[in-house]
Amino acid sequence: MSQPYEEVGGMIAAYEGVILGGADKLFGLDELNLWLRRHRYAAYDMHVLLPIAHLCLEYAVRRRLTSDRPGIPAMAEQVARELLQEDPLSLRYSSRGWLNIYWLTEQFPQAANAESRRILRNFTGFESVLELFVQLAEGCEHCPDARSLVDQAVLLYKKVFTRYFAPDHSRDELSQFEVSDDDLWEGKYEAPEEEAAPPEEEDQELTYERAKQLTTDPIELSEEALAAVPEYLEKNFGPSFQTEKALQEIENAVCVGIHEGRRLLFTDGLPESAYEETTDRAGSLRASREANQRMLEEHRDSAMQSIRSIEQAFRNALNLKSEPEIYSSHRGVLVNSTLWKVGRIEEPRLFHKIFRQDNSTVVVELLIDASGSQKSRQSMVALQSYLFSSALSRIQIPHRVMSYCTYGDHTVLRRFRDYDDKPEADEKILEYRATSNNRDGLALAAAGVDLLKRREDHKIVIVFSDGLPNDMVSGRVRKNKPERYIGDAAIRDTCFQVRRLRREGVHIIGIFLGEDGELDNERMIYGSSFLRIRRAEDFGGTAGKRLSETLLLL
Repeated sequence: MSQPYEEVGGMIAAYEGVILGGADKLFGLDELNLWLRRHRYAAYDMHVLLPIAHLCLEYAVRRRLTSDRPGIPAMAEQVARELLQEDPLSLRYSSRGWLNIYWLTEQFPQAANAESRRILRNFTGFESVLELFVQLAEGCEHCPDARSLVDQAVLLYKKVFTRYFAPDHSRDELSQFEVSDDDLWEGKYEAPEEEAAPPEEEDQELTYERAKQLTTDPIELSEEALAAVPEYLEKNFGPSFQTEKALQEIENAVCVGIHEGRRLLFTDGLPESAYEETTDRAGSLRASREANQRMLEEHRDSAMQSIRSIEQAFRNALNLKSEPEIYSSHRGVLVNSTLWKVGRIEEPRLFHKIFRQDNSTVVVELLIDASGSQKSRQSMVALQSYLFSSALSRIQIPHRVMSYCTYGDHTVLRRFRDYDDKPEADEKILEYRATSNNRDGLALAAAGVDLLKRREDHKIVIVFSDGLPNDMVSGRVRKNKPERYIGDAAIRDTCFQVRRLRREGVHIIGIFLGEDGELDNERMIYGSSFLRIRRAEDFGGTAGKRLSETLLLL
């Protein structure tokens, strides 16, 4: 296993020698090889397991040797810097290598460079997976012997790598016989050729400053992992509220092109009983909801003011649209008080012509990006969505609120309230939680199916997002499969769906929740119809003003 590091030479090879010496002293290289062989004969993918074992060993040895040899951390940081800057192991060109890059930047933040930070943006939405990865890797420090260290590496293999890169070995039986003298610890473990090759440069139809930086090497789920997705989704997001027939019709209509082979889940979420259980999942659900509720309580006064501001702006715009306009004219309704003008004024205009304003109705769709990239601002997103929905409820405008995220080959649309629900339903929005990836284009298309069936004259879609549609976990591996949903392709598709709905007469407004780097993407997707609200206290006034302008233009 150490051969790739030794072949690089220099500081990397020297540090590898230190680690191997420490490993032999602390665990015994022969013992490590023994336990690794047993997993090889159980059909584990050693291209995956051996690098994991090396990562675990390096961390365990480095942590234990530091007290006796204070120069070890500085040496390790120098090696990390060389690995990240020069990439002699081609870590940048495979999804597996990204995890090694993430680990190096976590352990040695000062060694990170611009290229590694760019690559790590691809992990947006996988914060929970990365957290588990670090937790399991750091657990190696306390392994007392070679067997427990290999077992910890296998746990990483199963809990993290198996989920995305390799077959599931959760029910494999370990071989009890050692039938080879191959030295696994000294063997090579290069990634397969198709992953190790650097990606080819391709001409893009469109160029987006943020999106074009993303690599096109996403994670691919195995058939076994995909088969387990529906059960996982029902357990963690809730059952579907659509009938099988209705769902099939929607999927046939929108899961086409780049979304071919994708599935949808429309759900009202988990029942209250799921929050009351004693499981880790229930604890996570409660923590998420309570954090959102705390955000509302901490900003109660400004929240109520924002609701009133949005409500008043809406109400004013609706009143202006429904109030009749009266013009002086040569015909129409005679105004007695103007008869004095006869014979005194050349064009007296003795009549009023009444122009009846538009009494048309309005319906609103609120879509909330619930991908993992929103995790750091989850409570603020929940609060802003709640404010919007509460204001619409007060003036009795029918509206639906749904969040969207993508897990495996399914895009989940979680309905918090339906168009004609009572105001009490707005509280459900505080159950919002951010996780996984996002296919903005598919979410817009799916939401638009029901919206376009509504009888209201005017339809508005408001999208809370960070301007970065990104689904780095691809579906089934097959020939002629659709384009990856990352980078330019994802932006193009979202632009297309926005413009398609606009051609159907839908007015779409984007509310930008991302960083400066994604601002160009948001502008590309929504044109001038987007808002960027930097401070929570500005939300009510700014959003209310934009919505009133939209209503007046209907």
